Amino acid sequence: MNFLISIFFLLCTNVYSQHIHGRFIDTDLIGKKIYLYDMFQNDGKSIDDTIIDSNGNFSFNNTNFKLGFYRIQLKNQPPIIIVLNPLETDVEIQVNKQNDDNPITVLQSIENTAFHRHKMLLNIYNRIEYLQFQLSFPNDEVLQNMDEYENELKKFIYYSTVSLKDLQTNFSQTYTFDVFEKSMPIVNTIYEKRIEQFFDKKAILDSKYLHSPLMFNKINMYLNYYSGENGVDMHIAIDDILMATYDNYDVYGYSITQILSFLNREGMEDLIEYVISEYIGDEFDMITNRTLRKQIEGRQKLKVGTIAPDLQIPDVNGDKVGLHDVYKNNKLNLLFFWSSQCPHCMETIPKIKTIYKSYRSAGLEVIAVSIDKKKEEWQQAINQENLEWINISNLNGWGSESTDVYYVTSTPTFYLVDNEAMIVGRPDGKEEVIDKVNNLLR
Repeated sequence: MNFLISIFFLLCTNVYSQHIHGRFIDTDLIGKKIYLYDMFQNDGKSIDDTIIDSNGNFSFNNTNFKLGFYRIQLKNQPPIIIVLNPLETDVEIQVNKQNDDNPITVLQSIENTAFHRHKMLLNIYNRIEYLQFQLSFPNDEVLQNMDEYENELKKFIYYSTVSLKDLQTNFSQTYTFDVFEKSMPIVNTIYEKRIEQFFDKKAILDSKYLHSPLMFNKINMYLNYYSGENGVDMHIAIDDILMATYDNYDVYGYSITQILSFLNREGMEDLIEYVISEYIGDEFDMITNRTLRKQIEGRQKLKVGTIAPDLQIPDVNGDKVGLHDVYKNNKLNLLFFWSSQCPHCMETIPKIKTIYKSYRSAGLEVIAVSIDKKKEEWQQAINQENLEWINISNLNGWGSESTDVYYVTSTPTFYLVDNEAMIVGRPDGKEEVIDKVNNLLR
């Protein structure tokens, strides 16, 4: 009885003890650090890390994982995707050399064997989706070769049927099969009908699929249907997704995050405003990705026309500099977040120096807020670049109050602030800085 209770608790929580280990064949990787990430819920943070030993072996210490897809990552190496399932206590893989036809060999794990078999089927489905889309919205090239496209579609549908039958026979009980089965495109159906049926499977409301490609692929594929030259109305796509996922708060938040990520990537500012006004309001915690949440929240709270926050930040001598005190003494202030360890920042500095020299007499001041941690590196960059503007830093890196208050997620980041501490511009890159300063001080 106690055994049954333990199994029930294990499956309900979807957290379990599992040993993840293996071996790298490439001896050049010996001594390298490798990281383990949750593929779809990591927010950029690793779950565990370890070192490849002198024999090429590795073993992660963490044994508590949720059901889902994970990736093992080395610096400058392609990711290694694995699946962790509560029914398996041991996952062992061999990582072959990059030029090997089979880069990964699964030594122990039915789940991961199923995953690698499904990758081939997924490639077939991707081709089916592409061909169906082309036939639904044919361009001139497709119109001239309709028979060829239709025959290729029939061929790939046949391949998918044969492969699927094989996988159903051997791997139907795996989580991997469950995920990919629900990700399968609807074939032999007109485009409009497939769109109507896209979210019919209510399995998308099960939170366990948030750790898989299912929802990620569903949302991004659906948004892609409605964007681009064949776009209809992206508002419809957004509403469809969020209405389909509203009943599960976790899935709903994940969906909002994926939609905003897509819109942010495509530069669809008006639609970002639509999602915020219609679905988020002030509840920015609903956005599950920390970096994206910071970007979106900052975009709303520090819009052009709002008052820039005041902070007291030390200069190179340790004397506190009040931002509002600086702002009020200049017609226009360029607040510039940077780091001496940021190559893009260092490439940007000559342009900023040029515009500072041109407009300093007209009332421009530059306040460069460094997110360095080491004073000697910060001081060296100031001296080498001969930075004559106001240089300040808490030397706390990304833990600085200034990066939180000004919602900085990357460097360089710029704000233009007038002498009343009002934000008058949020230029994206050095070229926009030049254009906006020219317009404001011309």
